[in-house]
Amino acid sequence: MDGLDKSIIGELQKNGKLSIAELGRIIGLSTSATAERVKKLEQEGIIKGYTAIIDAEKVGMDITAFISVPVGNKPIAEMAEMISAIPQVQECHKVTGNTCFLIKVKTKNTKELEHLIDRINHVAPNTYTYMVLSTAKETTWVEL
Repeated sequence: MDGLDKSIIGELQKNGKLSIAELGRIIGLSTSATAERVKKLEQEGIIKGYTAIIDAEKVGMDITAFISVPVGNKPIAEMAEMISAIPQVQECHKVTGNTCFLIKVKTKNTKELEHLIDRINHVAPNTYTYMVLSTAKETTWVEL
């Protein structure tokens, strides 16, 4: 990956709706050269997709929480698959420390969060939940 690829990624992180022609103009490449580079970045899996970033609170998802999930003697891959299949789970990370997974969830309210915790506790008891009070920074930006 060279400087032009990094520029392409940076511009698309700022605005994923840029046309190939506009992107090329910004970084100083022809439309065809820009299209080839973007296609290569997509094929290599560096650019995984394009999506709208939603303000969760504005669509009624008022609760953000992080849940520490120990798995005990259960197979880690099976637990990761089960946790990842829950729609409210935004992120699922295998971590070091006293737990196995740290997951980020968004729910409409505390009742829905409680139901979600109960669902997880049914297969992985002794979770610990951290409810977010406010967020100073939340981004999808990857600094290159």
